[in-house]
Amino acid sequence: MEEIISALGALRIPLVTDEYQLQALVGEALGREGIAFEKEARLAPRCRVDFLCAGGIAVEVKRGKPPRGRLLEQLRRYAAQEGVRAVILVVERTADLPRTVMGKPCAVVALNRLWGVAV
Repeated sequence: MEEIISALGALRIPLVTDEYQLQALVGEALGREGIAFEKEARLAPRCRVDFLCAGGIAVEVKRGKPPRGRLLEQLRRYAAQEGVRAVILVVERTADLPRTVMGKPCAVVALNRLWGVAV
């Protein structure tokens, strides 16, 4: 999990207009570090995470500052899956989330805290 957070922490994101651009930049960052992942990984019916990295680390990408309740509901669905060991949220603006979701580690990489982000 720390290797993935480190790779994502190196991101310097320009202004992006949609979530797909942000996802592409996240995928490039993971790839540069040699982190294996599946994009748009299906975890269960009607449950698809943006990236499922080796070791069962689910990475979800969000633009802006998503509503906390809906975001937590989504992350709980991911964390409830047997193959998911931890959840990382990559978000443009800081999100207040618990350190664990469904008993699994949860981390936030807030791009507005990284040098060079335009929001």
